[in-house]
Order: sequence, then structure tokens, then C-alpha cells
Amino acid sequence: MSVSKAKKARQKLAQQGRMTPDMLRGSWQGINPMGKRTPTLQEKQEKLNRKHRRNHASYSDGSFCIYKGRLRDGLADVM
Repeated sequence: MSVSKAKKARQKLAQQGRMTPDMLRGSWQGINPMGKRTPTLQEKQEKLNRKHRRNHASYSDGSFCIYKGRLRDGLADVM
């Protein structure tokens, strides 16, 4: 059987001492696959709570806010 063009090109690169594609394959480049783990349910929920911050005005804890600003003219007639 004949040798393919791609294989000839790889062999030529190897003879010249250059980088071949098979040298690059399988390299994790510093990543340790055993170091990764999936987050627990509690960690997922904490992340969601941090990501989607709740509006504190909607809580019914009895607190209130007083605004000491000037009313606009349109609102002064209503009140």
C-alpha cells in the first residue's frame, strides 16, 4: 500500500526535527483532571443566591425607609 500525503508530511517534519501533530496530542497542558469535582447541592444553591440577589424591599421583616427628598410638582397635587 502507498503512504498518504499526510503521513509523508508528518515523516518529513519528524526528519527535520520539527514539531509533529502527534507530539501535541494528549497533552493536558497543566490541567489535572483528577482535581476537578462537581459542586454539591448546597454549593449550587449558594451560588444561585449570590448570583440572583434578592430585593430587600420585598422582605416583610417590619423595616421601612423614609425619603427626605423634595416632591416633584406633579406628585404634590396628588398628595
